[in-house]
Amino acid sequence: MGTANSLEIKADLDNLGQVRDFIESNMEETGLSRECAGEFLLAIDEAVSNIIMHGFKSKPDGDIELEVAQQPNALLVHIRDNAPLFDPTKGSNPHLEISPLEREAPGGFGVYLLNHLVDKIAYRVTDDGRNELTMLKNCMAQAKN
Repeated sequence: MGTANSLEIKADLDNLGQVRDFIESNMEETGLSRECAGEFLLAIDEAVSNIIMHGFKSKPDGDIELEVAQQPNALLVHIRDNAPLFDPTKGSNPHLEISPLEREAPGGFGVYLLNHLVDKIAYRVTDDGRNELTMLKNCMAQAKN
């Protein structure tokens, strides 16, 4: 088993830089290719942003916890929060043929984006009643001889 590290932040967009730094520092040890690491960072940024903007819209004093587990061929990230329960994996795909400027309602790209940036995504409610989104990225750079 790989190592695990965690970070807890207040649900505030100002803390996204702290999330990025935390994830990047964990990626350095894994050997993820630069392109792959960038995709995973974007997915985590999108997920945390959505939790802050949508999940905590009516509950501003929220906490978000990130836990990173380094595995031999992948990086696994658990994102837990105490916002109202919401399963982001159940979202509908956006109509990509319609320009975002012509839509009646903004958004709809978050889940679509996450599904295309990570190799596996799962949602569950934890035993203590929190949301938990798990994302796996598996595209390790070839080991150097």
